[in-house]
Amino acid sequence: MNQHTLLTHYLSNLEVELYMGDYNRCGSDWRDLDYTPDYSKFYWICEGEGWLKIGEQEYYPVPGQLVLMPEGVTQSYSSISDQPFLKYWCHFSAKVGGINLFQIVKFPHFCTIDQPEQINTIFRDILMYLKSGEVYGHMMAKSKLMELISQYVMRMDIEQIAYLNVPAIEKITAVLAYIDSHIEENISVQELAQLAYMHPNYFIRFFKQQIGVPPIHYITGKKIDKAKELLSCTPSTVTIIAEHLGFSDLYYFSRQFKKHTGLTPTEYRKLKTGVAL
Repeated sequence: MNQHTLLTHYLSNLEVELYMGDYNRCGSDWRDLDYTPDYSKFYWICEGEGWLKIGEQEYYPVPGQLVLMPEGVTQSYSSISDQPFLKYWCHFSAKVGGINLFQIVKFPHFCTIDQPEQINTIFRDILMYLKSGEVYGHMMAKSKLMELISQYVMRMDIEQIAYLNVPAIEKITAVLAYIDSHIEENISVQELAQLAYMHPNYFIRFFKQQIGVPPIHYITGKKIDKAKELLSCTPSTVTIIAEHLGFSDLYYFSRQFKKHTGLTPTEYRKLKTGVAL
């Protein structure tokens, strides 16, 4: 399994929380040194000058740059002239299986935006929803935060992204590859745990932390994906497909299929092919 596929797993199971945000000009006293926040930040620089230090790297962002300052990393910032930053900003968390995303994956700390109005609009919407007072306001603001993260990731070169816990990445990559190559079999947690050299109970926690869902849930989802492919591309009956994928109980297979797709296997095939077999 390549890095692109693994990153897709992480981002597909991303859970975000938005704490606060605003649009303002920094004062001449805007300064803090060597602090480690328990939240992540985005700065969208609109005007002005300033200095940032993230970990051991120093930056002087310019207008049109979106800056990511991840939680758990030592940071500093300061005004450096009589033209301090005018910026949008927000504080948030991003987790996969309860683990800080930025403890798993290291992204570049900034990107230059070639269509700045897109980012302006997202931040304006975030602030509008945060301040709306509507019951759906925070939910909509979180959806806009997800859009902002998506825009950031879209501008990343996959080669710029690093994985921070290489032994864990190697283990989960081997496990996911094994599932893919044995999806037509009855895969047990015990055999996956043996593959990762872990006790099954610990392995379940490890898998959920890395992928965002328990292993059985993930395996079932992959089997349903394979069933969708077979229903669309082969004349095999639903019963044969279920048995082929290790479902001995046709009713259970149909129930799981509908749970994942909203349709029965027969309804799905008819929708995809126009033929009910």
